[in-house]
Amino acid sequence: MDIATKSQISREWLTAHIRNLIEDDCEIEPAENLVLYGLDSIAVMTFASELKQMGVEASFEELAREPTLDSWWALISSRL
Repeated sequence: MDIATKSQISREWLTAHIRNLIEDDCEIEPAENLVLYGLDSIAVMTFASELKQMGVEASFEELAREPTLDSWWALISSRL
């Protein structure tokens, strides 16, 4: 998946990106722990790096603390 620009980041983009990270097109329950969908620490590190390249500061630790779609969107949207 191509790296988006900061202005392209939306909840829909995040949902699609998470599906790509877990390599599954399943419906993601927004409050469900993404580890249950197969998300691993390498994917979280990669995602943190991608966010940084887009100008959004979100550390691995912040993302790993509560790996849910809702939590990640709250974190990312607060820094856009």
